[in-house]
Amino acid sequence: MTESLDLLRPAPVRGQAKRSSAEQLRSSVLDGLAQVYKTPLTAILAASAGLSEMGTLSETQAELVALIDDQARLLSNLTSRLLATARLDAKEIELHPKPVGVEPIIDDVVAAIRPRLENRRVVVDLEDDSLVLRCDRQLILLLLSQYLDNACKYADPRTSITIRAVDKGSKVIFSVHNIGPVISKADLEGIFDYYSMPSSLVGRTENKGFGLSVAKRIASFHGGSVWATSSESAGTTFYADIPTALKRRSN
Repeated sequence: MTESLDLLRPAPVRGQAKRSSAEQLRSSVLDGLAQVYKTPLTAILAASAGLSEMGTLSETQAELVALIDDQARLLSNLTSRLLATARLDAKEIELHPKPVGVEPIIDDVVAAIRPRLENRRVVVDLEDDSLVLRCDRQLILLLLSQYLDNACKYADPRTSITIRAVDKGSKVIFSVHNIGPVISKADLEGIFDYYSMPSSLVGRTENKGFGLSVAKRIASFHGGSVWATSSESAGTTFYADIPTALKRRSN
């Protein structure tokens, strides 16, 4: 049985109504763009698959087709995340909680992000590979994808990115760790706000991504929370705790 995602917010006060209208407009634009992009991306993926199956391509041609396929899949994944983000903002999404394996979720996230890893390695650290979590699988995929995408942008070259899942009985704590620029304490306090950009990361990438606010909202929908730590000696780690039994909580 699905649950409504109505967020129990207080009545708007001065400035909130204007912000709400702006957020609704932004969500509508994002939703429209994502839907428009989906159709040509599907056609590109079908064409690249057809070319690969011909078996008559030269080595160079096959490499180019593989590149087209990889990048189209990456763009399709990003578009799906854009669409989900728009629906999260517009509150037009429902949770579909069910028992899912944590290991398969992490495997899918790593597979989706692999084209962006370049010379970095992803290490998966699971204490229990049979761990099961009751959650909305697609939303948890989106949360972890945001964390891994963030780590790929800012991790130092030739370093490892580590994703962990730890069973704490009543909840599972996910974490994604990387070695890169240190995020100051002041920046950490607002890093999960809409499209925030810590001063220490300015210039490292032109793309601000979908914002870690998406991860925060997804965790909150499941009754969980998010936080991050960063230091010169330990690196940067983003966390999300998700209750094993779904308990929806408002933002």
